Amino acid sequence: MKKSFLTIGTGIVLLAGVILYALSHPASAPAPESGIVAGAGASLPPGVYTEHAPYYDIAANYATSTPLAENAGARADAAAVSSMRDFVASTIDRFKTDGNFAHLTPEDVKMRGFDGGRAETLQIVYLMSSSARTVSYIFTVYEDTGGAHGNTFFHTFTFDSSTGAPLALADLFIPGADYLGTLSSLARAKLPAIIGDGADAQMLDNGTAPDAKNFENFFLDNGNLDILFAPYAVAPYAAGPQTLPVPLADLSRILKPEYR
Repeated sequence: MKKSFLTIGTGIVLLAGVILYALSHPASAPAPESGIVAGAGASLPPGVYTEHAPYYDIAANYATSTPLAENAGARADAAAVSSMRDFVASTIDRFKTDGNFAHLTPEDVKMRGFDGGRAETLQIVYLMSSSARTVSYIFTVYEDTGGAHGNTFFHTFTFDSSTGAPLALADLFIPGADYLGTLSSLARAKLPAIIGDGADAQMLDNGTAPDAKNFENFFLDNGNLDILFAPYAVAPYAAGPQTLPVPLADLSRILKPEYR
């Protein structure tokens, strides 16, 4: 197995650390470089995008190359980088569109506290993980748009390191396998102990129902299939994000041979 860039223990700590840092350190980035167009169809500079505006702060980064170049070729590497860059650009665009920053009235500015120096925040960071046959990029997105607290969500990209093909969760399993039912049962059995005192039975049942949407953020690492759940997905906000590690050995009967 290839050396992993993200272990389960450090992954949980790092992802939680990103959120805690974001909560206490609003972005204060320099103005974008000359020629960078922000907003719809934004053309992002390589690897990093920062923008400091009167009513918002944005700080984002993303990979500019991947290990796919070595085994799957330059075209697969470029496609993977492009898909991640497009995700970051569309997230920035949505943040600006939802904030309506370009069309605020004086009343809007006052109502949202911008006249007192408050600014909304978007931060995007990523971690990388690899297994014997996959490479994954785990994006953590934090937004503070003026509510009681900021919100965090995840978006993962997983690629077959031999072919370069992007992988959805279903692609890991043999056709016809009830992988969602299996993962739902495992999640409901394991998550209460992981969450601890903050566990809420109703939220956990809803967030682990055998629906592909509930398990879409995943990566493979150290012999596990890891599923990420954002705050509110399976537990109250105070419990934070959750990572469910599922040993590949527990899924061996339904996994495709190349991913066991």
